[in-house]
Amino acid sequence: MLQRTQWTVTAADPSAAGQLVARLPDVREATVEPGPADLGFEARRRGTNLLSLVSLSCGGTVSADIEAKAAMTVFWMKGGDGRVDGDPVETGRPVLFRHDPQTARWQDFHLDLIRIDRAVVEQVAAERGAWHPGPLEFRPRHIPEGPALAAWWLMVRAVASEVLRGPAEVDAARERELTRFAASGLLTAIPHWPVGQHEPRTAAAARFARAEAFLLDHATEQITVDDVAEAAGLSVRGLQEAFRRHHGITPTTYLRRIRLLLAREQLESGDGRGIGEIARASGFAHLGRFAGSYRDEFGVLPRETWQAARRR
Repeated sequence: MLQRTQWTVTAADPSAAGQLVARLPDVREATVEPGPADLGFEARRRGTNLLSLVSLSCGGTVSADIEAKAAMTVFWMKGGDGRVDGDPVETGRPVLFRHDPQTARWQDFHLDLIRIDRAVVEQVAAERGAWHPGPLEFRPRHIPEGPALAAWWLMVRAVASEVLRGPAEVDAARERELTRFAASGLLTAIPHWPVGQHEPRTAAAARFARAEAFLLDHATEQITVDDVAEAAGLSVRGLQEAFRRHHGITPTTYLRRIRLLLAREQLESGDGRGIGEIARASGFAHLGRFAGSYRDEFGVLPRETWQAARRR
């Protein structure tokens, strides 16, 4: 059994806040500067050494030297200003810290972060790409969009639900399985390849990787499970088993949830399109079934999301 540790720390003093940030995994050194309002620093963490989630918020400015060695560490801004090595970070987009040192600066912000054991990520990447396990390179500064971004959020939602709401004591095999699931979400979102190979494989040797790539490339089209299986050279049963192993759900469910996340992003954009147009653009041919699936997934109807975006 593994123990999920949980802690929450707060600080109102910049020096104390800096010391708390420096205690976080992957942080080598940190400073905190007060802003015009109350500092209001808070950090929360829950998880194991294999997989953990961290949330940070501060009314001031946090500067930190980051070196992610033992884990693949990804953060996303939920509000405020963020920069890594001086480059601005877009709110709501995952950013992967490199293995070598980087400098992060966050101002008047709220961010979430996930840490995934590096060895597990390398093992899952080897299985997906049909290469020997070893160090990976990721496409520099890559920001996923469209179906790849939806696949990332699909993973984050599932992991957060289990890590934050699950028991404090967890079976080691289940935690490793969940970590592998998180690794698959990361590897789906960001192109990667073994260190020493200068170009990413556009068509990975592993058939599951081909299946997943085909599904995401054609997510908004009227494709079937048979289409995906044929593109990957798999039987339908083999495809089903591969998706259950890597994503924990069938390819049909995976595709539907990817489409729902795409639709929600477009509904939230407030770009002036109607609900029906957005549903069709996301791959849904039947508006009634789309509305029901959307409510089941997010707890609200599409029109509620659409109306909220128009009021902003």
